[in-house]
Amino acid sequence: MSDKTIADRMYLKNAKSMAIFNGEAHPAVVAQMPQHLLDAGAEAADVVLMFALNRKELEQYFPQAMARLGDKGSLWIAYLKQSAPKATDIDRDKIAAFAQEHGATTVAIISVDADWSALRLKRI
Repeated sequence: MSDKTIADRMYLKNAKSMAIFNGEAHPAVVAQMPQHLLDAGAEAADVVLMFALNRKELEQYFPQAMARLGDKGSLWIAYLKQSAPKATDIDRDKIAAFAQEHGATTVAIISVDADWSALRLKRI
């Protein structure tokens, strides 16, 4: 695994604000986010991090996440890897297809930890 922190791998260095959706799915990662960036308000965020354990959560949180995303911001969707102990019905390709149908395209992927990956998306 990389020596970089998850915040480094998410390119948060130049971000001014961040919103998190469904953070209770992985509180250890949420705790690693720069606290000064976290914003619970309704303003557009430079970076949005959304956790999805399954298709239901992807569909539930995606519209909210896109609504908070600034025009040039990055949306990260963290999801369980197929090798994770918990079962999931989504993967990288299913998330990418869903996002494409809803106005976003995949631009990068990172490994969050042994059980989670994250896709970076931007508005089309």
